[in-house]
Amino acid sequence: MRLIRVAALGAVLLGGALVPGGLAAQEQEPTGPDTVVYTPRRGTVTFTHAKHAGLAECASCHHESKPEKPYTASSREKCSACHATPPVEPVTTSLRNAFHNTGQDTGVCLDCHKKEAAAGKAVPAVCNDCHKLGG
Repeated sequence: MRLIRVAALGAVLLGGALVPGGLAAQEQEPTGPDTVVYTPRRGTVTFTHAKHAGLAECASCHHESKPEKPYTASSREKCSACHATPPVEPVTTSLRNAFHNTGQDTGVCLDCHKKEAAAGKAVPAVCNDCHKLGG
């Protein structure tokens, strides 16, 4: 009886590895770098990509490609691949404003930090929490 269970388990595991779309054949989404360093005028920002990737879905920051500016390199390009400062048509949002448009109190970083703060979590709340002059 034990031999039958072992054989059945082996068949299931082997079959899962051979079937397209099985666990072994699934594509992994690229993880990106551990950190990303931005050097805007307000001071260097060292963004801990690895930490943030564990807190949110990739699409929270890396939105889907848009018809007016389709992705060329991968399904999740870095922000600056489309968002520049100043923005280049057809993109209308600068890199800075994609992160945080302080005039409109919105942006991917600002929106998430406000949400997390409202939930009682400690998050950067002022510019110098992220932007380090001379850093």
